[in-house]
Amino acid sequence: MKTIVISDYGVKLRFRKGVFRVESRDRVVELNPLEVEQIVIATGGVSMSSKVVRKAVEYGIDLVVLDSRGYPIGHIYPVFINKTVDTRRAQYRAYYSGKAVDIIREIVYAKIANQAGLLKRYYYYTRINELREAYEELIAILDRVIDVSGALEEAREKLRLLEAEAARIYWPSYSILLPEELGFSTRDQDSPDPVNTTLNYGYGILYGECWKILVLAGLDPYAGFMHVDRSGKPVLVFDFIEMYRFTVDYTLLVMYRKGWKPEVINGILDYKSRSRIISSLNSFLEKQRGRYIDEKPRTIRQIMKKSAFMLASHLRGEGLFKGFVWDW
Repeated sequence: MKTIVISDYGVKLRFRKGVFRVESRDRVVELNPLEVEQIVIATGGVSMSSKVVRKAVEYGIDLVVLDSRGYPIGHIYPVFINKTVDTRRAQYRAYYSGKAVDIIREIVYAKIANQAGLLKRYYYYTRINELREAYEELIAILDRVIDVSGALEEAREKLRLLEAEAARIYWPSYSILLPEELGFSTRDQDSPDPVNTTLNYGYGILYGECWKILVLAGLDPYAGFMHVDRSGKPVLVFDFIEMYRFTVDYTLLVMYRKGWKPEVINGILDYKSRSRIISSLNSFLEKQRGRYIDEKPRTIRQIMKKSAFMLASHLRGEGLFKGFVWDW
């Protein structure tokens, strides 16, 4: 399945004679709707007919509009939603039961385990001792994550502190693997350096993916467990994305280590850089595979969907929820 990414100004998107037509100044690309899973509008100045929107819904295609920083500001998807009423009632009840702590613990464990896995992989590539030491420290934190239990507020605070401790180890280690001229030392979403800017953009894309699959699983994106509820904030999306941030970290790390350099103008990525990030991340989600729960190999995007539906089933009392750790 393909993703149509429109990141150039002045492009026209139409639906004619049974196909999507992407029309730019110098070429026209036609795509069969049966082969398209997602349409991403990553720039302004795009002309799109209402027929494109209707056909996207008809064919079950996700249509996402991003702002200049990669944050989804519009989302259209088919309303094929699974057991919504039962799932959301169970979701709200879980906040006051032990299930909430179990879910947070699984998410934090998966996030830190994937951070550890990335450092372990690159230690084997580079034999940099600092990476091995950081990996071992993260593994030790995982042992403490497993032991967290108790009332929601207390357990959540303990897990947040462990997550923050892991971040203080992970990001300086991540910086070791990047070219020094990029000016990256640690994660700071407000920093104008290229690495933090591209991480923000990549997470924005991933955020849209997570929102879509949680809604399709019948879950309320505004009722989370790990992040404190805030009016108008989709905190369940903030929770769920933590398990999959490694997909952005790893994708960008590969790009940077191959010599890629984004173009950042006044803190904003140019069209070409945005397109490259979207294309590379989509390729990772579609081509990389892993094993989750039943050991059947799936693409990362398929695993993301399965974990959302598994979370919904767990909340309804129909099975267990397990965080996803990639086969590093």
